[in-house]
Amino acid sequence: MSLPTKIHRSPGRESAADIEAAAFAWAARADRGPLSAEDQESLDSWIAADSRRAGAYARALAADAYLDRAAALGPHYQPARHAPPVWTRRHLLAGAGGAIAAGLVAAVGLNAAWTRNRIVTPKGDVRRVSLPEGSAITLNTDTVVRQAFVEDERRIDLLRGEALFDVAHDPTRPFRVFADDVRVEAIGTSFTVRRHENGDVEVVVREGLVDVRRVGSAHGVQLAAATTSRVSGDAPIRPQALTPDAVDKSLAWREGRLDLTGLTLAEAAAEFARYSDYQIAFETPDVGRLEVSGVYSISDPEGFAKAAALSLGLVARQGPEGATLAAPAAS
Repeated sequence: MSLPTKIHRSPGRESAADIEAAAFAWAARADRGPLSAEDQESLDSWIAADSRRAGAYARALAADAYLDRAAALGPHYQPARHAPPVWTRRHLLAGAGGAIAAGLVAAVGLNAAWTRNRIVTPKGDVRRVSLPEGSAITLNTDTVVRQAFVEDERRIDLLRGEALFDVAHDPTRPFRVFADDVRVEAIGTSFTVRRHENGDVEVVVREGLVDVRRVGSAHGVQLAAATTSRVSGDAPIRPQALTPDAVDKSLAWREGRLDLTGLTLAEAAAEFARYSDYQIAFETPDVGRLEVSGVYSISDPEGFAKAAALSLGLVARQGPEGATLAAPAAS
């Protein structure tokens, strides 16, 4: 099957089937050899344009990896025990269904999908990946990072999302994370970097010391353990001290939890939207401004909506795509 030079997004919101088909087409192209700079840029743009695409591409690559593994196991390997025998590499990469690809992810046992020096996690997933030099990255939901390690530098580009970096000590090879025009450098430490939708970059240091600066700047700001900074626009980079509890709260997602204490309902709904397509809406803006508290599972937005309604004296109206929280009707 011949593939177009570029894969374009169809008008309107794509169906899941359209995304899966495009993802397998991209995986087929990558399987033939390294992508050109133009194709790589096109792929990056395609993934970044819709949060569902990273997961679809991960599943497509996992299917490809499964077939490579089957071939490597030799002629006595029996694929029928692990996947339907009718699916060949050509069938899968030409547009196999997402359910089959998802099954192959489990068969391969991937912690995350490597895409030519990229690691991606689909929406709702939290994964930890070990790097060859001893460091580790824990990727939060809907996150894309790119690795570019060379002899004198360990570089990670955070293209989307949030990740925790546990850095192996190596003073001869600084570990640097880039998020747009923000550079975070550490030699041996543990810290998170998050790209917010409004363009802000947030850094939280769990252990050690990091240097935060804008790319090209000769001067940075050092953040020690239990310190955070949110870099916004051209504003000065300012450190802010955190309590140990606040650091733990910021990292609760690693254990599949969200600590929402002190957030408004609207802010809590935005956090859940990072992990699920379940929508939490509000009948009036005043309802969204009510504060919540507690720790909730990232995989249970419906349970959160019901609990919040109960604790705040609201009504949770369930719909096909989520819940709407509203003040009770006057009696």
